[in-house]
Amino acid sequence: MSYEKSLGTVDTHYFHMDEDLKLETGDILKKPTIAYETYGVLNNEKSNVILVCHALTGDAHAAGWHNGDKKPGWWNIIIGPGKPLDTNRYFIICSNVIGSCKGTTGPSDINPDTGDYYGLDFPIVTITDMVHAQKKLIDHLEIPYLYCVVGGSMGGMQVLQWTISYPDIVRNAIMIASGAYSTPQQIAFNAVERRSIIEDVNWNNGDYYHTDKRPEQGLSVARMMAHITYLSNESMYEKFGRRLQDKNTFSYDFSNEFQVESYLEHQGVTFTQRFDANSYLYLTKALDYFDIRNNNSLEEALKPITARMLIMSISSDWLYTHEHMEDIVMALRSNNVDVSYSRLNSEYGHDAFLIENGQMNYIISNFLSKARVKDVMSHKVITLTDGADIKEAAELMMTCNKTHIPIVDTNEKIVGLVTAWDLSKAIATNAENIEDIMTRNVYTCHENDSIFDITTKMKEHNISGLPVIDEEDKVIGSITTAHISNLLDK
Repeated sequence: MSYEKSLGTVDTHYFHMDEDLKLETGDILKKPTIAYETYGVLNNEKSNVILVCHALTGDAHAAGWHNGDKKPGWWNIIIGPGKPLDTNRYFIICSNVIGSCKGTTGPSDINPDTGDYYGLDFPIVTITDMVHAQKKLIDHLEIPYLYCVVGGSMGGMQVLQWTISYPDIVRNAIMIASGAYSTPQQIAFNAVERRSIIEDVNWNNGDYYHTDKRPEQGLSVARMMAHITYLSNESMYEKFGRRLQDKNTFSYDFSNEFQVESYLEHQGVTFTQRFDANSYLYLTKALDYFDIRNNNSLEEALKPITARMLIMSISSDWLYTHEHMEDIVMALRSNNVDVSYSRLNSEYGHDAFLIENGQMNYIISNFLSKARVKDVMSHKVITLTDGADIKEAAELMMTCNKTHIPIVDTNEKIVGLVTAWDLSKAIATNAENIEDIMTRNVYTCHENDSIFDITTKMKEHNISGLPVIDEEDKVIGSITTAHISNLLDK
């Protein structure tokens, strides 16, 4: 498998909502705009959609290149031809969260009520609000369900919220280096970061957009502090040690003598050139508020989840520890959720999910390859009752372009199947009723069956489709070789 291929040049799109977005606080965000990018091709059944959720200061540009860029999208190591999120196979969507400054409506945008910048008039938003806004985009694109939702850090929180808020829509979910709630330590770091911005003399109570002075010093310090939490002690030793910057002896003053000091200052300065201070306040506050527990119970909160899940922690991550993520795994297992757990061995700390492309690529590819029938099946199934006549079956096949129609009894339980070949046989035998020609020994499958097993069954019996039935033998959908080829074939 090649990980060197890129998508080339990509464009950002904008969805201008024609309705207001009601927020978790009860406030209203008037007709927001959502910036998003897509990669790959949406198949006819719209069954190959993967939604990528970005981290705190990320954006919709997850892969490929924009004209003039010096580097590709933030997850280019994962998204592209032949990569784990394979654009030859999947249709990838990544949208920018509300409250950001990267194309989606946030505090640096114009308030339609005042004609001026929102600033602190922008309403408080939560992770749940971000997910609801993404759902509006998915509805706009007329996508009925998601094959997978994937994200790390704050993106992982969005993934978890998706599986709870919209359990019938999410088939698979991948949560990386994230948590079910923000811990007191995480809230404390966010509070100090926000304080550094608020105490900057240029912040001006959030009203700095009309001036040429921005709270760059405060935002820079906030980023420096946050960046420390993204690294591990091991990676900092490996990268910097106690080495000095451009000198061999101590200066015995307060200048940036150590390499790690210069590195952090560089991270802070460059961050102020691409991110808005107010957006940083709002998004870190959204992190603080996130807590999916119900009456302090993870098990209770996770009960709605029906998606197959992959939880991935990072061994050297002290921001979102493996113990925290293993608690999520245990809660999911207590609810009988199909969950896999992997611990990524890396010295890079929290940011490993943006850097590692070996172990992570293997784990994600392996998880996504284990599709189930419910991941790709069609829920729009046409049936006939066992009392129907042959003319009715023929007309239905012609108008609906079907070659197989399940036959059900009055309780909607499957009793047979009629095919286009059966109709041809009816002409030769002068048959009039469905019962005279239908196949009674029907091969079927269930929605949780493995795609691999179903593919094998179809090949063994030389058939192109199977009715999907529930535990009571009622027909709930159908799956064909066309559905399967969208995900399994190149």
